[in-house]
Amino acid sequence: SEHDYFIAGHSSTSISLAVGVAKAIKLKGEDRVPVAFIGDGAMSAGMAYEALNELGDISMPVIIILNDNEMSISK
Repeated sequence: SEHDYFIAGHSSTSISLAVGVAKAIKLKGEDRVPVAFIGDGAMSAGMAYEALNELGDISMPVIIILNDNEMSISK
C-alpha cells in the first residue's frame, strides 16, 4: 500500500527497519508509530534480537506483529 516503506525485507530486517523509521519519525517531530511484521522463522536470526536490543535502549514506540505459523520458508 502507499503506507509501506518497503515492499519486501530479508529475513529478520523488519524490526531493524522499524527502529530506523521510529528514529526518523522522532527527528521529524511526527506523531506516528511504525509497525513491523516478522515471522517466527525470522526470529531465529540475530538481526531481530539486535534490533529489539536497540529498541529497548532508545525507548521509542514500535508495534511488532509476530506471525507465529510454526514454519520457516516452507513446511
